[in-house]
Amino acid sequence: MRRKANQAPAVDFLLPSLEEGVNGTGNPSSEKREVIMFDISKLAVAATSTIDLEDPNGEPLINDTGETISVTVYGPGSKQFQKASGIRNRAILDYVRKGGKKLKDDEQRELDADFLASCTVSFNGFGYKDLTGYEMFKNAYLDPSIGFVSEQVNKAIGDWANFTQASPKI
Repeated sequence: MRRKANQAPAVDFLLPSLEEGVNGTGNPSSEKREVIMFDISKLAVAATSTIDLEDPNGEPLINDTGETISVTVYGPGSKQFQKASGIRNRAILDYVRKGGKKLKDDEQRELDADFLASCTVSFNGFGYKDLTGYEMFKNAYLDPSIGFVSEQVNKAIGDWANFTQASPKI
């Protein structure tokens, strides 16, 4: 349905300040409508999610003790993710400001690995060499021989649906 330029859009509710508005005749309405507002904060996503990893063939990755291995990450609704995104975006912007047109592949991989490592809470059921914490995460994400891990984490971390309160492990 098309509206005329000077016609106001139809509204299904009254604003609280207009509850006692006009009934169309210029007289205040004697009928009071209750405004029921949906609290959208009920849809807030979880700060973290666990990503079950798969091998390059799409099969679940299992460690030596038979456990499925996974990575727990901070998602787009977390402060950690927001901070890491800001750092990555500023680095790209600085590069462009300095006259760069496109990041070199190794620079892009470094930036991506740093972002993923900053958003990683834990590796579950596996480690990487003799490293721990941030250094372990970043070096694992930089290792091209296990690039399928960083690829899966990168894909899952950007999907808000993976962080819904009711979402199962991914």
